[in-house]
Amino acid sequence: MLVAYGPDGHPVIAEEAALEQLQRWSRERSLYCPNCRGVVHVRGGQEKRTHLHFAHQKGECAWSTEAESIRHATGKVALAAWVREQFPDAIVTLEERLPEPNRIADIFVRHAHGRLWAVEFQCAPLHVEEWHHRHMAYRNAGIHDIWIIGNNRREKQEAFLEAVLTAAQEILFLDPLVTPPRIWLRWPVSRATMHVWQHSPHGSHNLHGLHSAVQAPTLDGLVGRIGYGATLSGQLQEMWLSANGMLMHPVRIHLEKRMHLLQEMEKAAHVNEELLISYLHQSLDEQAIRNVIIPLLHAYSRDPDLFRRYNYGRGLPDQPLGEEDGQRIQKACAWRTRLAQQGYHVSTLQELVKELPYAGPYAAFAGYMEMFITIV
Repeated sequence: MLVAYGPDGHPVIAEEAALEQLQRWSRERSLYCPNCRGVVHVRGGQEKRTHLHFAHQKGECAWSTEAESIRHATGKVALAAWVREQFPDAIVTLEERLPEPNRIADIFVRHAHGRLWAVEFQCAPLHVEEWHHRHMAYRNAGIHDIWIIGNNRREKQEAFLEAVLTAAQEILFLDPLVTPPRIWLRWPVSRATMHVWQHSPHGSHNLHGLHSAVQAPTLDGLVGRIGYGATLSGQLQEMWLSANGMLMHPVRIHLEKRMHLLQEMEKAAHVNEELLISYLHQSLDEQAIRNVIIPLLHAYSRDPDLFRRYNYGRGLPDQPLGEEDGQRIQKACAWRTRLAQQGYHVSTLQELVKELPYAGPYAAFAGYMEMFITIV
């Protein structure tokens, strides 16, 4: 166990107290189990290459959690620190015994406004029926339970992992044995979402006018029978918990906002400039949008058929190039030359067009820009 009561009756966390003091209290038999109130002793430490913890004499307490792994103990400490940093006004305790639902929560969070959370770090196999029992016991007690899984179970096809994912619509795997702790966030996605992500450009751009693109999730099958899923890897400090206990990651937020905008665009009757700008702000900088995309969009709005109608400026067999449209084509070519002088060369414009949404009426505008790039 990581928490014991000291001689003054206050809880002591093994990793947060001075080792010399813990050893003295241990010799004086002044450390007590928070559950059975029996005497415990300090064990482990850097010299013994084990996590510092408290232990009973063997078999002394039915509530004992002494057999936990180093991964589990280290993870609980890391998660408690992670939660405290996000919610400084909350009371965050390790290994809190809860009379209702008669459990010891790995990390218990009492928020200032009365919300109660239990953060469970599960490293050992768990039968799905037992998980359902614990989950419902927490919920019936008015406690929001958040389940984080040890990375040793990440590639396991276990029913309880599927149950966690089904209930929360997300699951987080944690490796606390590396510094900083590493995470894998996984959540279900639709077939349409997978299609969009697979056909969207990702990776770093070093071109004029482009932001560095966000990290892309891997697209794979989820545990159990749920189907498709997305997995993001990173570091624990990149994530946070929302006010309602949801796992938040900036890349996931970015991608889900992008999908929401795409869904709106797919249903649109015509190109909406503000909606397009909102979408492009996630991948392009303001300069590229204002210097290239918006002027081209205004030209498209005036005559969306210009480049297609005149086959890149050469005219169609039954529709020779008119003088007025020929002048407009020449102006477009001259503008493209000026863009190149500003750093927007053909290769850069080709990268910009890849960022346009191929959804609903916006796909036609993307085609218009492709033709603009290739007019001669």
